[in-house]
Amino acid sequence: MTSVQNDRLYGEDGTKSLDFWLHCETLYSRSSLHRFEIDIHRHDSFLQILHISDGEGDASLEGRTHTISPPTAIVVPAGFDHGFRFSHAIKGLIITVLPAALPAAVRANLQNTFSRPTLLSLRDHPDCDHIHHTMERILLEFGAERSIRNALLESYITTVLLLLTPENATTRQPMGQDAERMVRLGTLIDAHFRQHQRADFYADHMGLSTTHLNRIIRSQTGLTLQQMIAGKQVETAKQELIFSHASVQTIALHLGFGDPAYFSRFFTRETGMTPRAWRVAEWQKQAKLTHYLGKAST
Repeated sequence: MTSVQNDRLYGEDGTKSLDFWLHCETLYSRSSLHRFEIDIHRHDSFLQILHISDGEGDASLEGRTHTISPPTAIVVPAGFDHGFRFSHAIKGLIITVLPAALPAAVRANLQNTFSRPTLLSLRDHPDCDHIHHTMERILLEFGAERSIRNALLESYITTVLLLLTPENATTRQPMGQDAERMVRLGTLIDAHFRQHQRADFYADHMGLSTTHLNRIIRSQTGLTLQQMIAGKQVETAKQELIFSHASVQTIALHLGFGDPAYFSRFFTRETGMTPRAWRVAEWQKQAKLTHYLGKAST
């Protein structure tokens, strides 16, 4: 399998691609295409969840090899090298999901608990059966055509990720007051970043001075508040550039930029490419990936 970077997985039907944020398939269907060996690669935009219910194999995560002894779950955040070798008897599912599409609280949990690739044995997990059945529901719902499909998929993914969270995660990685404030700040930014609010708006909502808030942000992330907001704006702009055929001007207005030319300069400063150039480059990558997925489904 070749290296996949900044990719978006979506269904082969172009009419469905505008609201895509998740892909699901069996491990057998994916790995059998490559003689059950998935070479080292990474997904720069996606989180992957593997649930192995039967068979055996090895997982290469960040250069280290781990033996897979089912039932096992593997969570691979975006941006990390990973590869797999499976037996021909492998059974299970692989889910690829856009983290930005998940609720803010779930994203915060991911950052706190699954900041790096993690292999979890489910042999003695109290919710092993629940996780297995929920994963099966995701596969079933992924192939469904109904209005509540995306809402159900979001709820199932949330359930799986929260159930996979180790019960002692809070003990191992306690979320202090500042970390809790960062979760709250993330929720506020999600709700108001299109309004281009000033720093004092967020500080007031959190009952802090602007100086104190910036100090917390810097200590927790190494960023400034404006950099966090800009990151959210760029992330959302990229989603809309990929997921829709709306013009750059329309996307700029949707993100609260009254001047599309200023939005283009902002995006170029943050990414090194104009919005149009970035969109074309990504669509070219996705055309190759769609062809690859089409081969996988035949």
